[in-house]
Amino acid sequence: MRVIEPKKHSSDKSKNVYRKHSRALIFSWFLLFIIGSFGLYKYAIAPMTATDISTSTPGPVAEVAKQSAAPETKPGSYKIFTGQQFKDLYYSVGYPNTQQIQDPISITGNFDADKRIRSIAESRGYKQTSIPQNPINRINEPRLNGDDLLQPLAADGWTKLKELAKNENIPLSIISAYRSPEWQRDLFLQRLYANGVTPAQVAAGIADKAVNATLVTAAVPGYSRHHTGYTIDLWCEDGSGAFAYSSCFRWIKNNNYQRAKEAGWIPSYPEGTNEQGPEPEPWEYVWVGKGVLTD
Repeated sequence: MRVIEPKKHSSDKSKNVYRKHSRALIFSWFLLFIIGSFGLYKYAIAPMTATDISTSTPGPVAEVAKQSAAPETKPGSYKIFTGQQFKDLYYSVGYPNTQQIQDPISITGNFDADKRIRSIAESRGYKQTSIPQNPINRINEPRLNGDDLLQPLAADGWTKLKELAKNENIPLSIISAYRSPEWQRDLFLQRLYANGVTPAQVAAGIADKAVNATLVTAAVPGYSRHHTGYTIDLWCEDGSGAFAYSSCFRWIKNNNYQRAKEAGWIPSYPEGTNEQGPEPEPWEYVWVGKGVLTD
């Protein structure tokens, strides 16, 4: 069988090939040397010849110092909520320094009347709430209708909200903060009896319409969000006469309650949902903290 051997090159041709490869190799090494020298100058020599205005720290170290002194990363944008999502958020948050009310609180002193009032309230969406476990802060607000107290976190949130409003010339004030169950009972009964009914009529089931009318604007004791110390009622000192038509409400509601969120607040009874207890209350806000409001 015939064997075909590889084609042989003459010795002169091999030398020419060797010379070409040698020249290419030398050029490659020379190019690498130039690139390496430039990098050495840029990252080592050059920084050592310059000084930082404030520290005179060499190159890379100065950059680390600048980064450590820079402002914190800008927080994420605020979430957009529907009315129902605001409502759900309220019930999803854990409120520090509170304990759930376990036993029903007396309303009229008539057992059957109280049972019927609670039943109607719960059918509207009212739920038993919580009260503080330990003492809470006095906030020294002059216009409060109720107890001059808030939970520490909510007190800080109110200070922040008030500051935001002041900076934008919004005449925002607070007219209600923490309410004890006893204070809430007096408020509810005052409005119930103003509707011309007695506990006996309520117990007999002939005053449901009056009870419902009262529950539009007032919770029964044990069911008010003000009991927690995390809820406030706002007022606007612009002469509008009603918060819903005030410059303060337009300011706080703008961009899905952006200003309220910046201080950790959300509308307590927002529009766009149902069976939440009272009718929507543009003046009532509950503190939940900024952490649950940002992306």
